[in-house]
This record gives sequence, structure tokens and C-alpha cells, in this order.
Amino acid sequence: MDSTTQLVITLIGFLVTFVASFFGAYFAFRYNYQMELKRDKRQVFQILMIYRNAWADEIEWIKTMNAVSVVFSREKRVLELYRTFLNQTKTSVDEQVIETYYQMLFQMAQCSGYKHLQVSDIKEFYNPLGLDKHYQRETLKNEPSASLPNVQPLDP
Repeated sequence: MDSTTQLVITLIGFLVTFVASFFGAYFAFRYNYQMELKRDKRQVFQILMIYRNAWADEIEWIKTMNAVSVVFSREKRVLELYRTFLNQTKTSVDEQVIETYYQMLFQMAQCSGYKHLQVSDIKEFYNPLGLDKHYQRETLKNEPSASLPNVQPLDP
């Protein structure tokens, strides 16, 4: 084999190694990014689910709500429901606001890999009587609004 052929083979070997390394790093980075985003989506969803009966009484819930627009920035339906929810809570909190919140959680669940979770699962939560004392709320027994959170409207 002459020196020109050896040089070409060496260059091709170097080029293949370089391209393989580049694409390997690129796909590893891309995979890692996707996994982190999925983890972030699940974390936001789980925190909002944990506090779905406490709402703005918890600072962690407020911080997490403020992260929704970042973590779900590519999820059009989640963002629509999030903006609707924010607009609705500027005036009052009623059954429609609660329903919007549940729908937003449902859409988040779908985007986060919880494909079998239903809205009815989201609406059901453990709410012991002692929780009302913890949040210093009055509970109206057998009233449909008894499960509504004690959220004050935001000042415009």
C-alpha cells in the first residue's frame, strides 16, 4: 500500500471517529434533556396534585404554579388552561375555576406520562377533618362548595 492510500484510510478513520463522537454526544445530550424535561413535568404535576385541596395556602403550590409556563412551555393545551385559570382567579374562586384547575391537571398528566389517569381520579382526594383546622377554614358539611379552597381573589 502506498503512502497516499494509507493517508486516505487514516483520514477516513479519523473523520468517522469524529462524526460518530459528535453524533453520539448530540444524541446523548438530547436524550438527557428530554428525560430532565419529563422529570420536571412529573414533579410539577405531582406537587400540584399533592396540594390540590390546599391551593394557595401553601407557598410550594404557588411556586410550582409559577413554574407551569416554563416547564410546559411546549404544551399548548396546558398553557391555555393555565392562562384561563389565572384569569379566572383574578375575580373569584368558584366551581368553574376548580373545574379549569382539574382540566389543567388532567392535561399535565397526559403530557407527563400518566396516560391512564382520569379527571375523576384528580377530583378525588384525601381531605381529613383535621385539615380544616390546619388551614383555619370553616367546613360546611354536605355543601358542594365545602371542598373549595380558601383562596382570596388576586388584586388587579
